[in-house]
Amino acid sequence: MTIGSKIRFHRLKRNLTQEDLSKGIISVSYLSKLENNQVTPSNDIINLLCGRLGVNSLLDTTAHLNKLLQNWNHALLWNKTEEAKSINVDVKKDLEQTDDLIPHLFYKILCFRVQLIQGNLQNALEHMKQIQSNYKELTDTLKFYYHKYKGNYYYLIEEYDKAKGELKEAETCYVVGNVINEEERADLYYLFSLVLTRLSMYRLAIFYGEKSLSIFQGVYYQKRCAEVHLILGICYRRIRYSEEAIKHYDWANFISQSIDYTSLNSKVEQNLGYLKSFMNKSDEAIQHYLRSIELKGSDEEGKLYSILSLVKEYYKKNQFSEVRFWLPKGLHLCSKEKFPDKFYQLSYYQFALNDFPQGFEAFMKEYALPFFKKSGSHLLYAEYSKFLGQYYQGVRKYKYAAFHLNEANLIYEEMLTF
Repeated sequence: MTIGSKIRFHRLKRNLTQEDLSKGIISVSYLSKLENNQVTPSNDIINLLCGRLGVNSLLDTTAHLNKLLQNWNHALLWNKTEEAKSINVDVKKDLEQTDDLIPHLFYKILCFRVQLIQGNLQNALEHMKQIQSNYKELTDTLKFYYHKYKGNYYYLIEEYDKAKGELKEAETCYVVGNVINEEERADLYYLFSLVLTRLSMYRLAIFYGEKSLSIFQGVYYQKRCAEVHLILGICYRRIRYSEEAIKHYDWANFISQSIDYTSLNSKVEQNLGYLKSFMNKSDEAIQHYLRSIELKGSDEEGKLYSILSLVKEYYKKNQFSEVRFWLPKGLHLCSKEKFPDKFYQLSYYQFALNDFPQGFEAFMKEYALPFFKKSGSHLLYAEYSKFLGQYYQGVRKYKYAAFHLNEANLIYEEMLTF
């Protein structure tokens, strides 16, 4: 890392303008050229600038600190929370003693990662902006980490196309930066599979998911293996490979139960219910949904998924007394503001249970379908557009029926092309 880059880093770190730093030492224009690595300053100028910046030297070696940072990163990857906290304390002590730019940037990147893990997305965004301002100073290895965590950030805020672009950039930096940590590569592929699943690119998600799984199996990272098996099961279900889906769900169930990973176990049961429903095995589907509710504890949104699924399954079986039992439980947990997608779906079944009274068409055309479209919920838009089309067929409004059924078919066909 060049002297000019380090000077710029420490100036920004101390919130100094170029005028503040250069006054009485060099001209602002010379400092600008120095920070852009266009000139080489004398040792006297370097010493004067260091004095104003409050740093001892810009030439320290930091092998021990870099090792600590790598250990901290590894502890974060493996979800070793207490170990990560302990290492962070040591890192901050050593960081105070060095003026080398690279460890400071690596530290900022790992702080960015911590905020993502903790779900503090606003703080994560601030870290991301700070790192971006020093992007040209990052090594290829640090660019790999930065783009990977940036992809994770966009995934968490549901901007999946941006997430995909960042993870692709990280994949390039992994090769260029000669990153040798296979676990990091596996984590990148796992993130890729999550993002691609959200984009309905199921076959490509399977490709990255299976690559990540082979690495995680090699290092015996059971928790992540279970998570990848679940993603693969979902992808195979979506492309209608039921046998492969069941195989991966069974593995995810077995691992999650063996390591007491209850939250994942509940998701597996939920997805097994989806699969059994697709296979027209309603009784088995219902049992999976009920087990999922038992495992979800205080997870309200998770319970809503299962309750909504039960309502759909019981309605399909014409067991309307069960629908009447579960429907208010679901509606009690949601509203237009809180979990709106579940609210609109459950509200449809409330209309259906009462034989589609006045107000149903307006509800669907003015509220439910526009919400699904605006939120990018393509499958939900297709599903409920199909239901509205079937309703119009029943009341002999065939022009409207044809329109909504065609809307649904176009989306389903598009999904099958991935």
